[in-house]
Amino acid sequence: MFRKTWFYRLLLSYMPIIIIIISFLFFVFFQMLSEQQRKEAIAANKMLSEQAIRLVDTQLKAIDQMIMMETINNAALNAFFNAQPNDDIYVNIHADKQLERMMNYYTLIDSIYLVRFNDRFVLSNSTTSGMDAYPDADFIKRHMDITSRQWTGVRAFMEFPIIGDKQVISLVRGVPFLSGEKGMIVVNIDVKGIASLASGLYDSETSFIRIVDGNGVALKEGAPADSINARTFSSYTSGYTGWAYESGLMQGQFVQLISSLYNVWFIIGLVMIGLALLGVIFVTRRNSRPLEQIVSRIRSYTQPSESLNAKEKGRIEEFSVIESAFDHLIGEFKHYEQKHKEDLLLRRNYLFQQLVSEGDAKAMERWAREAEDMLLPAPAETQLLLVAEVDQIAVFCERFSPRDQSLLKFALRHIMEEIALAEGKKMWCEWVTPSCLGVIIVDAGQEGETDILSMMDNVRQWTMHHLKFTITIGVGELARRREDIPRSFRKAQEALNYKIALGENRIITWESIVNQEQVEVYAHLHAIRSIVQSFRMLDDWKSKHDELFHELKQGLLTKDEVRHLMSYLIYSLGREMASISPAAEELWESDGLSQLGDCMENGQSVTQIGGQSGVILQQLSDKLGDLQAGNQHADTVRSIRHYLKEAYSNPLLSLDHLGEVYGLSPKYLSKLFKEETGQKFVDFLIDIRMKEAEQLLLETNMTVQEAAEGVGYTSAISFSRVFKKMKGLTPSEFREQEARKSIS
Repeated sequence: MFRKTWFYRLLLSYMPIIIIIISFLFFVFFQMLSEQQRKEAIAANKMLSEQAIRLVDTQLKAIDQMIMMETINNAALNAFFNAQPNDDIYVNIHADKQLERMMNYYTLIDSIYLVRFNDRFVLSNSTTSGMDAYPDADFIKRHMDITSRQWTGVRAFMEFPIIGDKQVISLVRGVPFLSGEKGMIVVNIDVKGIASLASGLYDSETSFIRIVDGNGVALKEGAPADSINARTFSSYTSGYTGWAYESGLMQGQFVQLISSLYNVWFIIGLVMIGLALLGVIFVTRRNSRPLEQIVSRIRSYTQPSESLNAKEKGRIEEFSVIESAFDHLIGEFKHYEQKHKEDLLLRRNYLFQQLVSEGDAKAMERWAREAEDMLLPAPAETQLLLVAEVDQIAVFCERFSPRDQSLLKFALRHIMEEIALAEGKKMWCEWVTPSCLGVIIVDAGQEGETDILSMMDNVRQWTMHHLKFTITIGVGELARRREDIPRSFRKAQEALNYKIALGENRIITWESIVNQEQVEVYAHLHAIRSIVQSFRMLDDWKSKHDELFHELKQGLLTKDEVRHLMSYLIYSLGREMASISPAAEELWESDGLSQLGDCMENGQSVTQIGGQSGVILQQLSDKLGDLQAGNQHADTVRSIRHYLKEAYSNPLLSLDHLGEVYGLSPKYLSKLFKEETGQKFVDFLIDIRMKEAEQLLLETNMTVQEAAEGVGYTSAISFSRVFKKMKGLTPSEFREQEARKSIS
């Protein structure tokens, strides 16, 4: 009875304090909820501003792009600007129709007019006039010398005094596109149309957007600037137009009242905390007497020396002794537990490394003997080895700190084990390298391999969505004996070598690699040489480059093989650039060699390497073109190459024939062709004819004789001999091989 009375006494003593604290927690919760809703409203309001900027800028950019393309490609507009004062009036009519078409295509356009400088003539979608008599003449004169694109701020535009003026923004484009020497195009956009675009994004009762041009003139007032109900939360400036977009919320009287009471609620909360503290002190003092009695009884059992120390140090000495004893005991236990865990992790990792690298009998016996002590699944008759590799490990290390990397790796290993456990699979995972997680699936029968792949795909997707990095998983072959474990592990690692061709963030099985037909590396060397020759002449190298990397992606090459091909490409380019001129060699060493080397070393996929190398080579090609701009011989050889591509089917095509066409001696022509292209005339002609022959053999039903005649050979025997030398197959064998590929 006494014990229950003491229990109820303590319970009822602390109950008011608990009620006060819970009430305060509810207050804090609702206050935080209100603050969170306010922050979300601000974030939504900022997003509204960004969306308004994107919407308006997209419309204006589309109009700008359309005007630019029309000035370049539209024949009617070009005819208008090239016309003379006495030219046919139909030129103006056709140009006016084009203006109407552009206005119909973009309803945001209010009006367009064209200004021709040679006779100071203005043609709009509504009228024609001399420039001095046109109502917008002052605006035209201010912008006559501007050749680049320019959007104006808000201005008044009046084409007919009867109608009056209206507020517009204008786009000015010079014609032609680069010089603007022939005239200009002026596109007027009604400010109301711009304002209606932005007003459709929000509810004017709760939000507002205010758009101000570069001169500080407002296009649209979503809320009065001095309104006490309007509060601005965000302000952005468009990088395209330079306009400012201010947005905020319309606060009602109820919201303002709640906000004003925030401090009152905060004071009430502090008072509640103070009352709770006073209640704790009161209850503690009332209930501390039984504890003092317990302490006095403990003190009576201490030794005299301990009692003396207790009197000197105070009555809490007993608690200090008890606390230090418990701390020492718990500390020793934690230290022992930590050392045991660290030792266990090292033992497990060492045993795993022995299994996958050596596979000796002692390691197998140790695994079977100590599996239970090491918290490992026992070995079975069959195992399946996998390797999960972190994609782009350099980016991973730059993005996350060492501590975060350890946590993410632990999370990956843990979730892999959790998913396997949920699927009823036994798994052993260990990090074998900083970027590779080795995995042993125990008792992985042939019938369960599909389930394992599905399970690994779940791991891959979970990692991508929750850990914010990706992994590629290599799957080895099934180890039917324990001695086959190292071999299965090596197969999984070899499967990962094809990640550069197949792509990241996926599962690659050794079986799928073996079953796919692989292309030999040397088969791409001819394509690389062709790219280098075309690059030297600045002649259609880009398409050949893209075609090569498309074939590399389809050809299932390893990382080392792709890098060897890139090294050959870099070597060939360096040799060709050195043979052109010292300036070209210097350009290659400064702008090409190091960048392509970095692209080769850091590229994670064929697609990435192809895209980066294409950009690098394009920049180098532009600079090389500038070097060759004043080279008369380069223009001649470029003309000859074009002629050869058109007349390759002529059986009489030779250096003598070209000498007659271009008025040069055959010997000089041969030397010039070799110096400028780095390739003999005969080799270049054979390359063209063999490419065309391939198309004829694959896309037509021509006989070998007909195909030979179609590419300039009078003898099928000579054609077949050259074709086999270039392709390694006769024309008939080549056609049969491609036919088998298409069937399979």
